[in-house]
Amino acid sequence: MPFDTGRVTFTRFHVAGDAPPRVDDTVLSILSEHRFRESDVGAPDEVEAGFTTGAHLFDTRFTLEKNGYAPAGAAAATLVYFALRVDTHKVPAEVKRAYRVMNEQSAAAASPTGYASKSEKRQARETANEQVRQELADGKHRRSKLVPVLWDLAARRLYCGATGTTVIEHLSRLMRQAFAVDLEALSAGTLAGSLIKAEGRSRDYEDLRPSAFTAAPDATGPEDTNESAVETSGGVVLPWIAKSVDLKDYLGNEFLLWLWWRGEREGESSAVETEASGEVFVALDKALDMDCAWDRTGKQTLRGEHPTRLPEAGDALRTGKWPRKAGLILADADGQWELTLQGDAMVIGGATLPEPESAEAPTPRDRLAQRLELVTRLGATLDAVYAAFVQQRTSAGWSHDREAIRGWIRSRHVPASLAGRPDRETVAV
Repeated sequence: MPFDTGRVTFTRFHVAGDAPPRVDDTVLSILSEHRFRESDVGAPDEVEAGFTTGAHLFDTRFTLEKNGYAPAGAAAATLVYFALRVDTHKVPAEVKRAYRVMNEQSAAAASPTGYASKSEKRQARETANEQVRQELADGKHRRSKLVPVLWDLAARRLYCGATGTTVIEHLSRLMRQAFAVDLEALSAGTLAGSLIKAEGRSRDYEDLRPSAFTAAPDATGPEDTNESAVETSGGVVLPWIAKSVDLKDYLGNEFLLWLWWRGEREGESSAVETEASGEVFVALDKALDMDCAWDRTGKQTLRGEHPTRLPEAGDALRTGKWPRKAGLILADADGQWELTLQGDAMVIGGATLPEPESAEAPTPRDRLAQRLELVTRLGATLDAVYAAFVQQRTSAGWSHDREAIRGWIRSRHVPASLAGRPDRETVAV
């Protein structure tokens, strides 16, 4: 999704290296040097990638007017807005086979025996391959994709409007070639590591272990959640962490569970006091995806208003499921965002930005500048709330919170007025 209209989805990265401090002619020149170029000789590579201005697929004329933006009150442009174009050239296997078969059939029809010889079949394959190469050179099988990119030079943050591994690999490669910088994914584990290590507490980060909020579930029936069973249940499995960016990414799942517990304890939403953004109100709503932390009881998806209050949500908690993704509402003194958050990867999806307040009708450029700043503010606000959790998670007070969460899971009940709501969707795997 683009950043200039509608809902926004993005993956965030820390930019490591000697990045430029502001948007200037040098930055624009580097983007232009690594702009997207179509191969003009022979068949292209299977994947081609390069930068564009983001205005449309073919625009590679970078200017400060199109690509440089200054946050409100800033003296210089420190936001670079551009795009990554990725073209894929791939002939479907059935097309390749069809060309080969047609050439073999043609050779067989011309043969006195009615069959194609080995040499004729070999020639048929070569002719088919040549047909494929020619079609690739003509661009017949080209598939183009434009991915928006927002680079906050001052905060050393980059926002990529895609979550796919292939796109991220090409973006990382191009950023390294163009600007000699590395992109470090801001997953829950890496973000927590940067926060803790910045305080000189690297050992605290290394010593972190997943919290066993319940005992391991019994595959044949309800699990025992008494205190002794929890303490002797062994290590939590967390099967999804094996494919994560960082082995501490489970902290993002504990973060969602912590927010859920606080919200039910305090009412509709919980107020989280943060150092960077002041008081931020947080509520879980609309969506809740859960997965068994013990790799035994499968997954569950809930949709609708207040999914965390449903009986199925409480049952899932008691059987060892942790939240993987949740709908969130974040609100501070200046605005409110609605989004979904994948806890371990810290991927923000379908975020609705606040409507900017303006006394005058903004120009298209002014409106885009406002939206780009709201995107960076969303990232900063979420980071501030997560930082408050990390601070609590690594403090002596976490043992109290952990015990309280365990008790909440054991005693959690659904008010009769909310039980059996008709506006919910439940999918269990």
